[in-house]
Amino acid sequence: MKTSQKVLSSVAGSMLLFSGAGAALANLQPNVAQADESTEPTGTVHEAGEYAIAAAWNDALSDDYTKVANVDGTFSFNQLGTTPNDELFNMFGTAVLSMCSKPAPELVDEGQGVANFYVNVSGHMTKSFSVNVADLDDEQGVLMGCSCMTGSPLGQAYVVGVPLASVVEMADLEDGVNTVTAYGADGFGQPLPLRYALDKNALLVYQVNGQELRSETDSSLQLWMPETVANYFTRNIVEIQLTHEDAEPDVQQVDPCYRNKINITNNADGCAFAAGDHITFEGVADDLGSPVVAVEFSFDGGSTWTSCETEGATADKWVNWSFTTSFEEAGEYQMIARAKTADGVVSPLTASLDFSIK
Repeated sequence: MKTSQKVLSSVAGSMLLFSGAGAALANLQPNVAQADESTEPTGTVHEAGEYAIAAAWNDALSDDYTKVANVDGTFSFNQLGTTPNDELFNMFGTAVLSMCSKPAPELVDEGQGVANFYVNVSGHMTKSFSVNVADLDDEQGVLMGCSCMTGSPLGQAYVVGVPLASVVEMADLEDGVNTVTAYGADGFGQPLPLRYALDKNALLVYQVNGQELRSETDSSLQLWMPETVANYFTRNIVEIQLTHEDAEPDVQQVDPCYRNKINITNNADGCAFAAGDHITFEGVADDLGSPVVAVEFSFDGGSTWTSCETEGATADKWVNWSFTTSFEEAGEYQMIARAKTADGVVSPLTASLDFSIK
């Protein structure tokens, strides 16, 4: 039978942007594995952005669907790509100027606004000072994931800035300074253990995905940290305080119900698949603090899983996955996707996609 390659249509605004030969996928063959009931996740059905994330999947597929056990296919993944800036800064809305805020005051119209990267440094030190971070000579660039405490994966960007450590080293600190707080122009700030921020190589960022950050009035400087929830990614930073607190602040973590997030970034709307067509499913998996070690797929309601290893994946960036398979029987199908991390967490909330074979 003659077969054809079909890639499901992309969800608007959800796909990462790739450039150059560096975006080539590594081909890996999946291992077929049965579901281990001792690791089955629990959660609730919810919506995040454009996605409907279903948790009530195990052995719950209705008789309206065609079930196929242990589906084989070709798996690929990488950790490349960036999210367009207008999506990165406008994904979620909260009351504070962290990366989970909207709208993005840094993204003014082309040719407008000012690039203001001055920051005041104060706290428990001999003398407060101000510095233009962009004038420092230890600029760094890094590809980094950004994810909120709840909801779907937020984004990934190539950011350029100066390590927070460079500014800290300029300060004549008093003994016992253990806390850093970056304050935005609106007064928002999240205290963070200084040792944590330095260990994570927090960056004071002035360029995102090749775009210099600008604002209409205030600072356009941002704080970015790998493997850290975006609630700490303060925007429009005007002041950094280094203080000695009686106890170090706790580091906020991802809500356990949103650990090891997984999304399917395409849909089947308007797609007509014939028996034997090779169908490509695509998506992202993301967990802060623990690498994703496998992405798994089920086509029988979670009774069996095709487990595909993501060897070498790191926790500071997304896993962009692709799974290609085919079906010989006409019918209605549902694919469920989940992921596993190095510390043993199975996605509490799986993602699902319905499609038809004619």
